[in-house]
Amino acid sequence: MQGLYPNDASMLDSIGRLLIVAFFVIVGLRNLQKHHIEDHVKRLGFFKCPMPHAAFWIGTIMELVGCAMILVNWHAAIGVILLIVFTVVASLLLLRFWEMDDPMKRTGMQNGFLANIAVTGGLLLLLQNVS
Repeated sequence: MQGLYPNDASMLDSIGRLLIVAFFVIVGLRNLQKHHIEDHVKRLGFFKCPMPHAAFWIGTIMELVGCAMILVNWHAAIGVILLIVFTVVASLLLLRFWEMDDPMKRTGMQNGFLANIAVTGGLLLLLQNVS
């Protein structure tokens, strides 16, 4: 049985696509809560990101636009690339475990970094379907 989208070979491909998008939508919407915005901007500043407010909002827009493009299958490959760039840049800006002195923080951030490597792998697999 073919998937929900023209390039999806099966329903498993479609379910995978929808689960990846759901992850980004849920996290993206959660991060729009005031205390999450403040926390992200503070951490971006702590890690010396230039213009932390702008960086936060640019990242959030990239994330949500990428999800929308994938969901409606409109230039979905560009949407996936937006999510890949967002994930890699956010990981490098916010999950700098190698700079942490506290072992608990270092381990937590390293786990998040490694999880984002796996997410990026899933996005690369999705990219081959939407191209």
